[in-house]
Parts: sequence; structure tokens; C-alpha cells
Amino acid sequence: MAIKNTTTSYGIIAKAFHWIMFLILVGMIVVGFYMHGLPSDTPEQMTYKFGLYDLHKSFGLLVLMLVLLRLGWRLINPVPEMSGSLSRIEALSAHGMHMLLYVMMLTQPLSGWAMALSGGHPVKFFGVQLPALLEKNAAMKDLFYEIHEIGAIALIVLFVLHMFAALFHHFVRKDDILTRMLPQSSKTD
Repeated sequence: MAIKNTTTSYGIIAKAFHWIMFLILVGMIVVGFYMHGLPSDTPEQMTYKFGLYDLHKSFGLLVLMLVLLRLGWRLINPVPEMSGSLSRIEALSAHGMHMLLYVMMLTQPLSGWAMALSGGHPVKFFGVQLPALLEKNAAMKDLFYEIHEIGAIALIVLFVLHMFAALFHHFVRKDDILTRMLPQSSKTD
């Protein structure tokens, strides 16, 4: 399997970014909704809940770093050409979907980071405390909370649409849109 993308398939680096980020983001969404509803009435409950929040923040920062690296890789390693079977509107839709996914993959960690800081909570990256770049501000915390919550729902919708589009292409159209991103795919030019 090629390390770099070809004109018809993604290389191992792009595929690794795609699937690793997918797994992390699904985990982040599940844990985010789970931890939000946890009680914090006892010290044990608070320790558990805020331990999950610390992990959520750490993985959120990891997502931010990975998406920046992924965008950098995308800039120096062009994506494969769109399938010739796509109409102009389908190609534009696919491009728009990818751009929206990138926007949301940046918005979510940044809004979460800003929400924590403006709420007066420290942000640690796997135990290493990061400097507080924002002051505590209840109004800003509420704003970033709304952005983060709506963003999570938007990301879920985008994931589902992206997944159904890939499955549609694979099972209905029977083209290579899905297979060129699968880990075992090794299509060459």
C-alpha cells in the first residue's frame, strides 16, 4: 500500500488519519453525552465525572492536533480525483461535506477548550496543564457551551450523511468511492 495518495486512491497516511479520527470522534461523542448526565453529588461521583471530563478534554486536544496535521497532509498530498461517475452536483456536495466535516472537527475542540477555560476549569493534555488563554466569564462559557452542544449534534448528522453516502456509492452505485478509503484497499493508478 502506498504511503502517499495516488490519483485514484488514498495512501496509508490519509487512511490512518481518517479512521483513527473517526474512532476518536465517535468515542468523544459517546463519552460527551454520557458524562454530561452523570451525577456529582458525592466526592466519588465527582472524581469519576471530572476524570472523564479531563480525558474528554485531552482527547479533544488530540483531535485538534490531528485535524491540523491532517489538513497539512492534505495540502502537501493532494486528494485523489473525484470519480468520473459523479455528476457536478454530487462532486460539489462531496467537497462541501468534507469541508463541513473539517470545520466541525476544528470547531468542536476549540469550543470545548474555550468553554472549559471560560468556565474557570483547567485544561490538561493527558495530565499536562495548559496555560489559561481565556479568563473566567459566565456569558462566554454559556455561548461556547451552546456552540459545543450544537456542534456535537451537527457532527453526528454529518457523520451519518457521510456514512450513508459512502454506503450508497458502494452498494447502489457500485463504484470505488468507499473502497479507496478502506484500510485494506490498495488500488493503484
